[in-house]
Amino acid sequence: MFSKLETFFHSSRVFSSLVAFRWAALIPALLLLLQQGKTEAFPFLPPLWVFLIVLLANVVISLFNRILNRLVVERPFFMGIDLLFCAFILTVSGGSRSPYYLYALSPLLAGAFFFQMRGALGTAASFTFLYLGANFITSRFNGFQPVESVTLITQLAGIWLIPILFAYPSILLKEINRARDELAAARDELAEKHENLAGAHRQLRVIHDLTVLLQAAPDLISVQQRVLGAVTTGLGFRRAIVGVVDPARDEMGGWMLYPVNSSFPSIEPLPLKAENGEVFKALIERKPYTSGADGEVLVKHSAFNSWLKTCRWYVYPLSLREHAVGVLLVELERDKELSRQRQDAVTMVANQAALALGTTILCIDRARRLAVETERNRIARDIHDTVAQSLFGIVYSLDACITMLPAQADEVKRELMDLRALAGNAHDEVRRSIFDLWPSTLTMELFQSDLQNYVAGCCRPRPFEIVFDHNGDFDHLPSGLRRTLYRMAQEALANSARHSGAASAKVCLTVADGEVYLVITDEGRGFDPETALARSVNREHFGLRGIQERARALGGDCEIHSRPGAGARIMINLPINGYSHV
Repeated sequence: MFSKLETFFHSSRVFSSLVAFRWAALIPALLLLLQQGKTEAFPFLPPLWVFLIVLLANVVISLFNRILNRLVVERPFFMGIDLLFCAFILTVSGGSRSPYYLYALSPLLAGAFFFQMRGALGTAASFTFLYLGANFITSRFNGFQPVESVTLITQLAGIWLIPILFAYPSILLKEINRARDELAAARDELAEKHENLAGAHRQLRVIHDLTVLLQAAPDLISVQQRVLGAVTTGLGFRRAIVGVVDPARDEMGGWMLYPVNSSFPSIEPLPLKAENGEVFKALIERKPYTSGADGEVLVKHSAFNSWLKTCRWYVYPLSLREHAVGVLLVELERDKELSRQRQDAVTMVANQAALALGTTILCIDRARRLAVETERNRIARDIHDTVAQSLFGIVYSLDACITMLPAQADEVKRELMDLRALAGNAHDEVRRSIFDLWPSTLTMELFQSDLQNYVAGCCRPRPFEIVFDHNGDFDHLPSGLRRTLYRMAQEALANSARHSGAASAKVCLTVADGEVYLVITDEGRGFDPETALARSVNREHFGLRGIQERARALGGDCEIHSRPGAGARIMINLPINGYSHV
C-alpha cells in the first residue's frame, strides 16, 4: 500500500493530479453558472466569459502538462504566472465571494508538492497579498459589501494551512525517494559485487579444473587441447588458438584451433623472430597485443594471416621464467573491447597454460637431449673400444717391426713407416670424432691437458710446449661453445706444431663482457695469410679457412696476422649469448 502511495505521489503523477484538481475545482462555478438567474452577476465580466477563460486555461494546461511540469521544476518563477492568473480570476469573479476559490488554491498545492515547505510558505505568502488585493478591488470598484471577517479569516487560513498540510507529505515522500535511491544504489553495488564474485568463482573453477586436467595430460597435444577447452568452454570465448615454441630449433609452430574448423590452414614452423609478424613480436617482447590495426601482419604466412584477419584476436604471450613457451589467441567480438575482468581471466588461464606447456616442452626437450647424449655415449664407447684400440695396436706393432728390421731392409722399413704414419693419422681422426661425440663436461683443466696431448701426438718425436694463460669463468660457458673453442685451438696449434718450426706456442683465453677471446701465437717462421687462405685444396691451410668460417657463422670474427720470418697470431672472438646450441 505504501509503495502504491509513493507511486501516486511521484513527481510525474503529481502534476497530472493537480490538473485533475483544477478540473474538479470548476464544479462550483459550473453549478453557479447553471443557477445564474438566482445569483448576482460578476463585477467585471459575465460569469460565462470567466468560466470560458478558466476552461481554456485548463485545456492548455492539460495538453501541455509535461512541458509545463518541466518548466515549473526547472524555473520556479513560472509559479508566479499561475498565481497572478488565479488572482485575476478571483478579482473578476467576486473576490472572497468567487466560486473559483478552490481553483485558486491549485498553484499553492503545486508549490507545496514541488518545493516542499519552502514552496508552501512562499506561495501562501505571495497569494495572501494577491487575495487581499482582489477583495479590495472587488469591494472598491463594484460596490460590494465588505466580506465578513470570519469568512476572510477562514479563507486566509485555508490559503496557509492547505499548502502547509500538503507540504509535509511531499517532504516525507522526498525522503522516501532519497532512501529508495540509496537502497537502489546499494542494491546495484551488491549486485555488481555478487557478479564479480561469481565471475571470480567461475575463473577459479576453470583454473582448478584446468590444473587437474593438465596433471594427467600425457603429451604436448593433450596439453594444448585442454588449454583451448578451458578458454572456450570455461571462459566463454568463441574460438581460441595455441602455438608452441620448439626450443631446440628456436621456432614456433604446432598451431591448434578449437573448435576445429576445416578452413584452418596448415602452417610450417617459423623462426622466432619479430619480422615474422605481430604474434611473434608479442611473444618476443612479452606484451599482449590486440589485432585490428590497418595493414598489420599477424603472421608472415599469407594463408594463415588472411585467415586470422577475418576477425579480431587478443594475443597473449606464454612464457615460463625467461623461456618463451608459445602464444594464446582468443577471438574477440566485433567492435567490442575485452573487459578488464575477462582480460584478468585470460591472464590467469594463460599463466597456468604457460606453466603446463613450458614444463611439458622442457621435459620433451630434456628427454630428446638425453636420448641424443645416450646414443653419442654408445657410439663413442664403441669406437673407443674397437676401432681406436685396433688402430693403436697397429701403430704399436708397426713401431716394434720397424725397430726389429735389419738395417739393410730399407724398402720394407720405408713401407712400414708409411703404414705407421697412415695408422697414426687414422687414430688421431678417430680420437677427434670421439671427443666431438662424447658430451662430457669440458673443464679448463681438461681443455689444457687434452690440447697438450693432442699436439704432442702431432709433432712427435720433437717436443712442442704450449703456454696457457686464461681469465674468466670458462667452465660455465655453454658446452657447445667450449667444444668449438677446443676445435679452433686444436686446429691452430696443429698448424703451428707441424709447420712453424717453433718449439712452443702460447694460448690466451679470456671470458669477459659477454664474449670469449682466444689468441694463439708462436715465434716460428710465419707465412703469408692471403696465400695460405687461397690454397683451399691444401688440408693444413683449409684448417685456417675453417676457423674463420666457423667464427663468422657463430656471430664472431677471426683475424690472422703473420708474415714470413715474423711468427703468427690468430685472434678469435665469439659472443656468448649469440651462440646457438646444436
